[in-house]
Amino acid sequence: MAIKGQPLWTAIGAAALLSFILLAAGFALAVIDFFHPAPTAPKPAVVAPEERDSESGNKLLVSLGDSLTRGTGDMTGKGYVGRVHDAMQKIYGDKVTAVNLGINGQTSSDLAKQIRQPQVRKFLRRATWITITIGGNDLFRASGGPEQVDRVAIDKGRSLYRKNLSRILKEIRELNGEAPVFIYGLYNPFGDLPDQRETSRLVMEWNETITEVSRQFTRVVVVPTFDLFQLDPSRYLYSDHFHPNQEGYRKMAERLLHAMGEPKKGDDRP
Repeated sequence: MAIKGQPLWTAIGAAALLSFILLAAGFALAVIDFFHPAPTAPKPAVVAPEERDSESGNKLLVSLGDSLTRGTGDMTGKGYVGRVHDAMQKIYGDKVTAVNLGINGQTSSDLAKQIRQPQVRKFLRRATWITITIGGNDLFRASGGPEQVDRVAIDKGRSLYRKNLSRILKEIRELNGEAPVFIYGLYNPFGDLPDQRETSRLVMEWNETITEVSRQFTRVVVVPTFDLFQLDPSRYLYSDHFHPNQEGYRKMAERLLHAMGEPKKGDDRP
């Protein structure tokens, strides 16, 4: 509906300009986060794999990925990993330990290299559960920026992402054939903007790739997040309009715990 006294195209132009400004802001923040990662809050203590004794009932949560695994945007410093760890400690006590290996700005190509590191491989071999957040940076960089979506580049990036994700899951399964792997799907942080149909379509396409690749491996579960941020993104996003806030990470932790089928103690929430 046009603003009274102004032509329709003026109102449309204003909406488009607002959309661009918000997208540009998110782009700038993501670039800054990649090249100059902010200091991260303390994470659950890392226990050397040699100290873990599977026969004693000890359990190890190993989390891989990007800034979502690091917990960027959560002022408590917990993110989803810290919340899941807290919830598990209420059940298993000090027998459960979390190792957070997330890196701000990490892409699937970076993660494929990281899991080749000897220490990371030791953690993966002894893991009871493995969680992953990866793909958001791949999609964001392949899109060509908010001002112009490069369809050819996106398709090329998606193809590389598919190859990397397959390689990552294959490596993990060769190291540990028993631990279930939980990989988070992608969400659209711009779901409340006028051009959300296009951005949502791209995210859904990449989520399809995650599902397609995951089906090729045993005990790999995709944890959806798209619906959480679609109708009311601002409720669950940090001030950068890109990363989840404290409430967003709480929801992500709830989804993960539900997928893991872990018992809950009373009505405590993560």
